[in-house]
Amino acid sequence: MISENTKAILLLTSFFTPKEPGSSKILSINEYGYFACWLNQNGYTPVDLLNKDLLENAFSRWKDPSSHAKAKEIVGFSRINNTISSISFERIKSLIGRGAGLSLALDKWQSAGIWIMDRTHPDYPISFKKHLKHQSPALLFGIGDSQLLNKSSIGIVGSRHCSSQDEIATRVYVEKFNALGHQVVSGGAKGIDTCAMLASLESDSTAIGVLADSLFQASASNQWRQYLKNNQLVLISPFYPEGRFTTANAMGRNKYIYLLSQATVVVTSSTKGGTWDGAKENLKNKWVPLIVSTHQEELQAGNKELLNGIPKAQESARPITINDSLNSISNLISSQQVQNTEKSVATSPTVEELSQDDLFSVQEASTDNDVKVGNHDPRIQNESNTEKQPLSSMHKNKAELSITVNEQSEEASQESVASNTNGILSVDCHELLGETPLLKEFYMQISDVLLQQNNRMISKDLLVDKFPEFEIMGKTALDKWLKHLVDLGLLIKPHTRKKEYSLPKRSISTR
Repeated sequence: MISENTKAILLLTSFFTPKEPGSSKILSINEYGYFACWLNQNGYTPVDLLNKDLLENAFSRWKDPSSHAKAKEIVGFSRINNTISSISFERIKSLIGRGAGLSLALDKWQSAGIWIMDRTHPDYPISFKKHLKHQSPALLFGIGDSQLLNKSSIGIVGSRHCSSQDEIATRVYVEKFNALGHQVVSGGAKGIDTCAMLASLESDSTAIGVLADSLFQASASNQWRQYLKNNQLVLISPFYPEGRFTTANAMGRNKYIYLLSQATVVVTSSTKGGTWDGAKENLKNKWVPLIVSTHQEELQAGNKELLNGIPKAQESARPITINDSLNSISNLISSQQVQNTEKSVATSPTVEELSQDDLFSVQEASTDNDVKVGNHDPRIQNESNTEKQPLSSMHKNKAELSITVNEQSEEASQESVASNTNGILSVDCHELLGETPLLKEFYMQISDVLLQQNNRMISKDLLVDKFPEFEIMGKTALDKWLKHLVDLGLLIKPHTRKKEYSLPKRSISTR
């Protein structure tokens, strides 16, 4: 059984039949992102909307402008008033009244092995929430091993219309990335996407396919069936599983390929279309390093333009050739990551460095209805946990809540601190912060940021950007945590008035 809260989110955000796109106006990503935040800030969850009295009560409050103040501040969308006015009682009532259609759709999707994942699921990509925040997909539909979503990946993208030379280059790149321990993530379309995914799968590695349409159809495809059965492949989509191809969805899914990767290679591109637009979007947002193939003597127009530089782009692309050694390719990826770190303290970590749960995630104990839709292990968890304020909820019912701090992330942070070659800091803070695991994780991540920039001073404003959770918790909470770390001697604050911090220039050991 799927949780009632996830059913409510489905009713708000998904179609259930191919004919519905013309009749039902589901909430867009922006609309749901704001609506979910507003519900949380006003003490509601999506499942509450299934209760007639709570639904009426919620929309009575919705009409009060003061009820939107905090949610507006947190979400920060442009044209937010237009978003608010588009969400009406009648619209929501109509959407949640589609229970019969939902039931039939779930039965159909379950028969195909399709699962549904919300933002609280441990395999939901952290990079989505980190970079897209309230514009993260409310749900991901998928088939296959969802644990692959957090495995180290290199994106490979390119035109549907590619030459044999392009395909040869793609297979060479995939072989080298596999040898370096990376799987492939691509879009599952004809051409370069499919070539890259199959090359990885046929070499006994793994792959992720981010589909813009027809997930239900792909679940039965002979092309993917054996790899799905072998747990080598996961196919995901943020869109209705039976939806047809649309240009908007194809453009919209590009960002997810980049955000699931440590770096993405453009094999071939013109100066228009999905590959081109996706590459530009990534450069402008500096999500991950962009690497452009130079396998043809006369570069494709898009490849050439990307290497020459895009106006208003935050980053530049780097070239790669099929003759590059494994060492040079590894250095190419890592050097770009270092370059990104130097340019922005708030840069996102690589996939391997990301923990499976948010820094301040608080999750309820698992229940029997927290399962996947499909023939795999239980995985679905209640969406309301994500939408609630992470720390304030803790104090209301500690007996029912548990704080999840990913051990791998913690170990990675400790190793990063311990391996600092500048001698700035060698810290084991188990005793000092052992009773406060959230604060300990917070400190480890601050240490990583400071060490990456050679312990130059970091301001409070940059920390707010780095940890958007404090927009929800309040900046006073950040002030208290920083003061506590200063009092313990784990951070230094040289100037009384300036809110700037660094690590102490001495070794601290609490072993």
